[in-house]
Formats: sequence, C-alpha cells, structure tokens
Amino acid sequence: MRCVYLQGSPAAMGEMFGEGFRAEIQELAGLRMANALTQARIYGGRDVEQGAVWGVAAVCLEASAAHHPDGHAELLGIARGAELSPEATMALGGLTDLRDALAWGGPLEAFGGCTGFLVPAGQMSQGGLRFGQTWDLGTDNQPFVVAVHRQPKVGPATWCVTTVGCLSLMGINEHGLAVGTTNLRTRDARAGVPYLNLIHRALTEHRATDAIHSIETAHRAGAHSYFLADARGEAAIVECTATRSDVRCLGLSSQVQTNHCQVPRHAALEGDTPRASSEARLARMRALLAGGESFDDASLRGFLADRQDGTLAINRDDFDGISTNAAMLAAPAEGRLEVCHGAPDRGHWFPFGP
Repeated sequence: MRCVYLQGSPAAMGEMFGEGFRAEIQELAGLRMANALTQARIYGGRDVEQGAVWGVAAVCLEASAAHHPDGHAELLGIARGAELSPEATMALGGLTDLRDALAWGGPLEAFGGCTGFLVPAGQMSQGGLRFGQTWDLGTDNQPFVVAVHRQPKVGPATWCVTTVGCLSLMGINEHGLAVGTTNLRTRDARAGVPYLNLIHRALTEHRATDAIHSIETAHRAGAHSYFLADARGEAAIVECTATRSDVRCLGLSSQVQTNHCQVPRHAALEGDTPRASSEARLARMRALLAGGESFDDASLRGFLADRQDGTLAINRDDFDGISTNAAMLAAPAEGRLEVCHGAPDRGHWFPFGP
C-alpha cells in the first residue's frame, strides 16, 4: 500500500494531496461518477444527470463547512490541487450518500459492503480491546487506495486508509481514538454532511464519547454505522440513518455490524438493501467471535480474511464487481494500527500508526 505524508494547515495538506495525485484523482472521480450513473440506470431505471449530483454536492459542501471548517478547508485544497470543482471533490468521497439523497435505485451490493467488529479486552489474550473491519468497494477502486498520515498544525496527527483525493475513511489518531464505518441505506437520505467528513471530524477528538456526540448531532446526509474506540477502553457502534441514531456501547461480548440496520426503527426506513450478503457476513463473523474467549491479533486478522460462504464471504474477491479493497485492525490502548491493501489473506499487513 502506498503511504502519503501530509503536514501543515488544512488547506496546505489538501493542496499537497490534490497536486500529488492529480491524474489519479481525476480518473477516480470520473470512474466513480460513471459507475454510479450506470448503476442508477441498470438497477433503478432512473436516468440521473450529472448536474443533479452537483446540486446535492453543493448543499453538502455548505453543511460540511458548518460541521467541520478545517475538513472543509482541506477538501477545497484537494479540489484546487487536483484541478476539480469543489462539487466534484465532494462527490468523489461522499458518492454513496449523494446517491441515496437522490433516491437512486439499485442494490447496495453494487456499491460496496464492509464487515466490522469490536472485541472487548476480556476476550483478548493480551492488550486491550480491538476494532477491525474490512472495507469493501468496487474492484476497480482498489488501485486508488492509499494510507495517509496527516500532521496538522492544530489538532492530533492521524493515520488512515482512504482513496486518493478523499478525507479519512478508517484509522486512528495520536490519542488512540480509532474510527471506522460500514455502509447502510435508508430512505431518509438527504443533502447534508457525508460520512467521510463525519469521520474526519471525529478523528479530531480525544475520547470516543466526544466523537460519538459529533456524529450524532451532525446534519447527516445518509445512513452508516460508525465504530469508535479509544485508549481508555470506551467503545461503541453508532448506527445512524440520516435523521436517527442509536449507540450500542461495547460490554463484555463482541459486537458486529455489516450493511443492514439492526435497530428496528432504523430497519423500518431501509430501502432496497439486499440482505443475503450482509446477513451471511454478520452471522459468520458472530460465529467466529463466539468460538473462544482468548483471541489474539493473528486470529482476528484471520477472521477478516475468512472465505467461507463463497460469494457471501467476509473476504470478498471481485464478487459482482465488489472486492475487499483494504482491512484494518486497531489496538487503541496501545495506539497501534495494522492495515492491509487488498484481500486480507493475500495482502501484506503492516503497522501504520502512532
């Protein structure tokens, strides 16, 4: 996996990121937009024009600027460096939320997935709690995945995995706060703050409770589950629709989230989410984590690499155009992050963090 180091003001970091990957960012932006418009026609029967996306993106820019001015300044810097419009840059990172805000049809599986877990310290053979997840996305996005170390002038340093030209997707900060996400899809999607902007803002906090508050109180654009864990041992999954949220704090047993709502009042808002893959991955990861009370990091990496269930497996290998683009395992109490580019059973895991 390629590693990028950014430092300075938010605007300077954004410009550095945009200039350094200008051609790739422009290519990825075009690729993601074309894929989204195609899927809208094939699966939803909706002929959505690109201009409609820019209109929603413009409102998202305003909402994101109010939620996190520094993140907004970095996004504008990326746009300048990559020679893209701010709207195109916003759509690059938040396209799933913008798609849902436009009520595009089509299976969620056409746009990605992800499987995540929280494991309490009491179930680990050593060290504190663990947070891990796969990041599933279109296979053609995989060449654009990068690890980014940000050292801002103000605020904590962060280490995250994302795609070129995008804000933080999953990672950890210098205080040991780890954040990640799995995608959901609900009918209350709207123009608002997209999920990458929420994660980028959450990673400025010291404690999971404060990061949770920043997500719950935001004018969110779409539905996602957020995993938050800190060095003090506080951890939770926050299941969000655009307008509702529910916090499930980590207790004595592990927690798992995939790509369908587990909160009944949220499930009532779900769109046409296909259940087979999401439910199979949820059941399989729960079964793996129920198999013992003394896990180590190697076993957890193995769970993320699990291929049982074929095309419904946790570790996805170009199933219907979707692959596990990356995976991560965080030990917040130790301030440690391990990441892998591509399939977790074939890619190289390496330390990337404080």
